[in-house]
Amino acid sequence: METVITIGAIDDEKMLLQSFANWFGSTPDIRLTAMAVSVDEYLAGPDAPAIVLLDLDLGNFTDPAHNVAQLTATGRQVIVISVVKDRRWVVSATEAGAVAYIPKERDLHDLADAIRAVHRGETPTSPEHAFLLSDDDRRGPALSPRERQILLGVAEGMTHAAIARRLGIEKSTVKTHLERVRQKYRDHGRPITSPGDYLKRVGEDPIRGELP
Repeated sequence: METVITIGAIDDEKMLLQSFANWFGSTPDIRLTAMAVSVDEYLAGPDAPAIVLLDLDLGNFTDPAHNVAQLTATGRQVIVISVVKDRRWVVSATEAGAVAYIPKERDLHDLADAIRAVHRGETPTSPEHAFLLSDDDRRGPALSPRERQILLGVAEGMTHAAIARRLGIEKSTVKTHLERVRQKYRDHGRPITSPGDYLKRVGEDPIRGELP
């Protein structure tokens, strides 16, 4: 029997929330079971799903990165959606823990594919997300939370298999994320050319934290 993925959504456009509910109601493997107009309302609800769609620009003018951080602190996986393409917002939301960014003008099938990827433990990157992250003008390239975890693990000398076990993902997924890390550093003009470069990049850039 096919696994049904339950998701939640936070958006102050109630008509959009209803549209999501109707569309996912006809999608065999995804169900929207919780809707809210704010992060506080969502977290106060009973059994709010672990995967949540979050509008970056909520009408209550709350900070997007803070909203993401509130959700990720409770173990939620956040996919940000928005018509706003403000690089600072998207980058800060990614650094706060958002696993994906899907513009609202994208097809709902693209959103469903991103949800399925997140459910598999992946960090899907839309073309728009990749562009906004690559345009980040700070010292290091913008890495997703999963990419930072894997970079830190490799820098500490862990094997791909050990990282996969720690994160609860496939070894092949670790390799995929690590290649994205290398590509981002190549695009940033600071390629990783030897095993020791992983530790150097962690020391040079503001990459902190630890594997769960």
